[in-house]
This record gives sequence, C-alpha cells and structure tokens, in this order.
Amino acid sequence: SGWNAPDVAPWLDASLEKASQAAFGQGVMYMGEGGTIPFMAMLGDFFPEAQFMITGVLGPNSNAHGPNEFLHLEFARKLNACVAQVIEDHYHRASG
Repeated sequence: SGWNAPDVAPWLDASLEKASQAAFGQGVMYMGEGGTIPFMAMLGDFFPEAQFMITGVLGPNSNAHGPNEFLHLEFARKLNACVAQVIEDHYHRASG
C-alpha cells in the first residue's frame, strides 16, 4: 500500500518556487516521510505520468485530530495562494 512520489517535473518545480517566493518570501521546500495517504498508491497506479502536489498545514501545536485542533490562518492563506499559482501555471502550460 506504499507509494513513492515521482520526481518533480521541471515546470512544476519552477511553478512551486515562484509561488513560494511570492507567498512566503523564500524558496519551496520538499519533504518526504514514511507516513501514508492510502489513496495515493491508487492514484499513482491510475495516473502514472501525473504530477502530484501533496501539502498540508500542520505545524507545532496543531493538535491534529485532537482536542483544541489549531489551524494557523495566515499560513493557510499563503498555502492557498501557492496552490492557486500552480493551478494558473498549469492552465497556461496546458493551453499553450
């Protein structure tokens, strides 16, 4: 049930870098971990050439799925701006 993400395509890497610089004022950071999102293996099997941007907003003291769960709204706003930028870049790339 595991999944290993494919290498990031150059267009996506450039888009993520641009988005991160605009929203956070610093370059994009990549992180892999041993956790699992069960449906990623299925998506990877169905769409072997696809690029995936998997992200989250958890941080220290988030208390994910527990009492007093916390979401840092400013971070979430910036992350949403990054996702919107990547979608825009993909649109322009795909529409030629």
